[in-house]
Amino acid sequence: MDMNQNKGLHINFDYIADHFNEYISEGNVFDVFEQDDIKKILKRTNLSSENFINLISQSNNPSKLFVVAQNAKVSINNLQDSISVLESAKQFMKLEFLEGIIDILHQTSQEINKLTEGSELKEIQSKIAEFKESDDFDSIYKFFEELSEKTYLSTISKACEAGLGEKKEKEYGKNILIEASHKGNLKLVKSLIANGCNIESKSNNGSTSLSWASESGHLDVVKYLISVGADKEAKNKFGFTPLKFASQKGHLEVVKYLISVGADKDAKDNDGYTPLICASLWGHLDVVKYLISVGADKEAKSNGGSTPLKFASQEGKLEVVKYLISLGADKEAKDNDGYTPLFAASANGYLEVVKYLISADVDKEEKDNYGHTPLIAASKR
Repeated sequence: MDMNQNKGLHINFDYIADHFNEYISEGNVFDVFEQDDIKKILKRTNLSSENFINLISQSNNPSKLFVVAQNAKVSINNLQDSISVLESAKQFMKLEFLEGIIDILHQTSQEINKLTEGSELKEIQSKIAEFKESDDFDSIYKFFEELSEKTYLSTISKACEAGLGEKKEKEYGKNILIEASHKGNLKLVKSLIANGCNIESKSNNGSTSLSWASESGHLDVVKYLISVGADKEAKNKFGFTPLKFASQKGHLEVVKYLISVGADKDAKDNDGYTPLICASLWGHLDVVKYLISVGADKEAKSNGGSTPLKFASQEGKLEVVKYLISLGADKEAKDNDGYTPLFAASANGYLEVVKYLISADVDKEEKDNYGHTPLIAASKR
């Protein structure tokens, strides 16, 4: 509403002052209010430096701005606020004499930053020396996180040179890079690799950073590690690959990405489990569907002779069972003990799976290697 059209109306300056930031945000203060009204409003309100700068940028009349700004009360929280306000006043009010003041403030700011940085660097060097003799992994990892947030690459380099990057936590033997990958801290991962940390270093069970990132589902970290040469087929002591970890945990997007860069979709671990077997075993239907869509072997057998369908049946994963059956998976396939999917579901008490398999015409009288039927297996529970 243009105040010029409402000369006879009483203006509630206190109300407007309380809501002046809203008028500033709309960008039309000088169109809505008279100059004298703006002066009265500014006497009643406090502006943040950001709102003051926004206000004076809305007029192209330096003289008018100068008159209005004399009444402004601006909250300045730090040196940078002061510099920003003065730079804006110089620009929009054409106050060239402020240039020298601004230069001095910039110089002061730089000197303060140097002093602060110098003090921080001394403190960082002291912490590096302290942590070199420490086994407090959590504190050391937090220290690396802080360095990464401050983008002190040179100090991260010094910390790595001091051996802090190879410190390990006690439970799994993860070093700093592996822990950062496991937690999904991409910024720290990049900093550590840029400073020479071994991308293929391993935790106690032989798992690499890529495996830990895949297991946790951190797609951005997985992509970065692959981009800098991480081994996508690296196996730990149990033969688990990154794809196997991702499939077992149900991280579909990580599974898709690893497959897209050529990861072996049928790679087996030490027990003969494929990614599809793991996804079926844990009931991750979306991963099961995707792996089969890219050609994973639905009849692959573990060392014990179990197929994805048998594993899904023994764990009661009904939807996976239904899907595999719908694709023609062998519903009578036996493992090394002669256990069929129906036998496994019966032995473990998964009634809904048993009902479904029987509805799919499986042989309910088929015996295992010891002459037992599914009914006998169920009765022994």
